Amino acid sequence: MLRVGIVGLGGMGRGRLRYYAQMPDTRVVAFADVRCEELRRDKTLEPLLQAPIEQVYWFRDYRDLAGSGIVDLVDICLPTDLHCDAAVAALEAGLHVLCEKPMALTLTDCDTMVEAGRRAGKVLMIAQCIRFWPEYEVLTRMYQSGEAGRLLSLQLTRQGQTPRGGCGWMCQAGHSGGAILDLHVHDIDYCQYLLGLPQRIYAQGGMSVSKDLGYDYVLTNLDYGSGLLVSATTHWTSVPIPFVARYEARFERAFLSYDSSRTPTLLIYREGLAQPEMPDLGEHDAYYNEIRYFLDCVLTGREPLRCPPQETRNSIALIKSAVASIERRELVATREFVN
Repeated sequence: MLRVGIVGLGGMGRGRLRYYAQMPDTRVVAFADVRCEELRRDKTLEPLLQAPIEQVYWFRDYRDLAGSGIVDLVDICLPTDLHCDAAVAALEAGLHVLCEKPMALTLTDCDTMVEAGRRAGKVLMIAQCIRFWPEYEVLTRMYQSGEAGRLLSLQLTRQGQTPRGGCGWMCQAGHSGGAILDLHVHDIDYCQYLLGLPQRIYAQGGMSVSKDLGYDYVLTNLDYGSGLLVSATTHWTSVPIPFVARYEARFERAFLSYDSSRTPTLLIYREGLAQPEMPDLGEHDAYYNEIRYFLDCVLTGREPLRCPPQETRNSIALIKSAVASIERRELVATREFVN
């Protein structure tokens, strides 16, 4: 039985509880949160726990949880600027780490996390959930199989209203990185996962509200040097638009259209077929899939080759390339930031 500690019990941390409850080989036994005294009295948590709330260990400081000896792994759901310190503390204590995306605010912090994982010999995985999203998995399989010929173009969109509820740390670019890092990184990471590292990036975007909020609209073109058209766009808006994620992928002999606001979400158009296909997307969602994959890596002692730390580090490097392109108003060679 793997003993799990969740670090940060905000929206993402609470969301994790439902998934760990579905894993028969794990049990959440501890939490670390600066609000621990308040949270341990929160009765709304009890239905999400696998044990009575009074039997769960509570820590105010994640370092105390890491050094307690009562968990085998931690799931870090803290603000982005705290990811590095929390991950390093856990790895140095001999714990496996699943950490929310984006990996970190800076490449220096990313490199520190990668090196700490290497030294510790423990599993470090960043939860880039789109790699495990069923509709994107269909695209991945079609691309890798070559069944529909060459991929000719891929356009991705991810947008929604600026986070509400006072917004907190998410609306402070110094803590979250803003939409260009917190939201745009999903699609940029997926492009790297599917296609590898682009040679150059050209991005346009801006800060419609303030420097504190950061870049909240961006269009990034990724140059793979082969005639393949790849772009991704992201928006946080002040108007109450619904969140939506989309992609359109054109192959030589197929066209995939995904829209999270539509039912069915994914349609595949093929040569010679009058009606689009609606593929089976499987039993589980992306969050279950990524947690299950991470746990299997821990249990078998395997590296997380489907989501290795160096790749997620380079996804941050691609975001840094996009920022540089916006600020310089020019194409940027990604070799300046990736390694």
